[in-house]
Amino acid sequence: MKKETKKEILFSIGILLFFAVMLSPILIALSGSFRTPENAASFLQLFNEFSMESYREAFDKMHYFRSLKNSIITTFFSVAVLLAVASLAGYALARLKTKMGQFLQIFFLAGMMISAQMSIIPIYSIMRSLKMNNSYIAPIVMYVTISIPFSVFVYTNFVKSGVPLALEEAARIDGAGRMGIFFRIVIPLTKPALVSIVITQGVPIWNDFFLSMLFLSSPTKKTLPLVMLSFLGDMQKPTQWTMLFAACFLNALPMLIVYAFLQKQFVSGLTTGAVKG
Repeated sequence: MKKETKKEILFSIGILLFFAVMLSPILIALSGSFRTPENAASFLQLFNEFSMESYREAFDKMHYFRSLKNSIITTFFSVAVLLAVASLAGYALARLKTKMGQFLQIFFLAGMMISAQMSIIPIYSIMRSLKMNNSYIAPIVMYVTISIPFSVFVYTNFVKSGVPLALEEAARIDGAGRMGIFFRIVIPLTKPALVSIVITQGVPIWNDFFLSMLFLSSPTKKTLPLVMLSFLGDMQKPTQWTMLFAACFLNALPMLIVYAFLQKQFVSGLTTGAVKG
């Protein structure tokens, strides 16, 4: 019993140290965000000041509500289109028992191995020729395309493990059509999977910098991650660290609120189907 107790204590200490190391950057950033911009003390001196001045200045410099609107537009429409495509494709693949169905599953899965950055030059040329650059459509199309393989993979496996065929057969006997079965039975049962897709794909879309920088050059269309560039310094002007830290938390706040409301569904979506029996 003593050996087991020692192992448990050492294991607990190891976990605490691990979390201390992993959370230390967030703690340092949070402490720095509550300083005034003039406070030049080492950021390792945690919470030596409590001021909202950096948040106020970051809020004004970011044109927060305008940038927030742009982030919401790109994220909302990207996720909405993604859910529609992933749910329809995932359900079809889950119920398609032919060799073509197996091939399509592998085809979608292979999409997870291809980086969008590898083909960004021809994609940018295509968007420019279609006059879609500097519009919301270009990043939305890219976000949906990049996120489809993983989303279809998640939804297909969820349908296979979480939606019994007997329910669909019973509904078909009662006269329901394929689309009626999909919207009245499959969608309600797969809600945790849809929420999981919203979280796992919505957060990277919200935080994306590269594609937004590439396709949104107009100041009035820049998203929250893009406007944070204004706090980075150069050879003539130093980086405004306190305001940059505050901007990071202002950018993360909407996603934290969404996660707080969808936490139960998110956990359910990740765990359902993991254990059988």
